[in-house]
Amino acid sequence: MTITDPVGPILQSGEVARAVAQAAEIDNAGCRVEVRDRGSYVRIEVEGGQCVLRRTTIEAEIGRPFRMSELELNMSSFVGRIDTGTELVRFYHGEPGDTGSATEEATA
Repeated sequence: MTITDPVGPILQSGEVARAVAQAAEIDNAGCRVEVRDRGSYVRIEVEGGQCVLRRTTIEAEIGRPFRMSELELNMSSFVGRIDTGTELVRFYHGEPGDTGSATEEATA
């Protein structure tokens, strides 16, 4: 079955991709998450038009301090629009103000 309205990052394979894939499932509980390992890259798709990734969740999964800029360095592409912040990144469809920005959500 195909994911409806998918959004999410496409990352270079490795430690960060594995941690982000696990974080996607945790941070988007209740949404279907599909992780496709293509060898040199990993495609992470979340159903429903929004994917949130929190820095603290990625840190817990990777087992070390993590900066969201590291996500950007490992991300070759993404599906949807992106809203970035120091505490979370949000991939989404629609207009930027539809469900709040990453900065708003990080401080809420």
